Amino acid sequence: MIANVKVPDSSIVKQAEDYARSVSNDMLFNHVMRCYYFSQLFVKQEKVKTDPELMFLSTVLHDLGFTDAARGPNRFEIEGAHAARKFLVDNKVPDDRAWNVWHNIALHVGDLNLFKDDTTRLMQLGILYDLAAMPFDRKLDPDDVAAVLLHYPRLGFKQGFLALFEDELDRKQPYPHRFHMCSCIEHQRTGALNIPDPQAFFASAPFDE
Repeated sequence: MIANVKVPDSSIVKQAEDYARSVSNDMLFNHVMRCYYFSQLFVKQEKVKTDPELMFLSTVLHDLGFTDAARGPNRFEIEGAHAARKFLVDNKVPDDRAWNVWHNIALHVGDLNLFKDDTTRLMQLGILYDLAAMPFDRKLDPDDVAAVLLHYPRLGFKQGFLALFEDELDRKQPYPHRFHMCSCIEHQRTGALNIPDPQAFFASAPFDE
């Protein structure tokens, strides 16, 4: 155990971890593993009932879209969701459960997962915490965070993760992403829409790298 968090003891969990490790570089693999542990730390903090296996599958497979296992014309979260669902179905996971993972991954780039069930919502918090220690009004025990980082160091994550996005954009031009209609209207109406600087966002994370 790391930080008193257990990994579910099931065959598909072991297969998913092995699969993610086999297709990801060390930086990306450590990221998805940290996301699971941070998600579970939020579960312990809130004392709610969740599905730890579903949370593990969703977090550990959520960035397949940045790997050669999920190359395709669609944006990375969609290609990653397709690859994760195929992997799960090929390994005899029930179709409805595989679709649950698909939805968690396909929606993880925006904020929609934060309005869903506890398993999905806390999975999303784990991902946000590893990106920038968000949400800013929630704190995890520093000793628990340090234990996770000791087992899964960041390995230059701030710059390395940005590079994955830049490679994604270089591969797909024009990029197949549609802005939210409200964002388009506000931009055209007032020109005052604040578009954050992603490099500054990643750099703001309260981690050394």
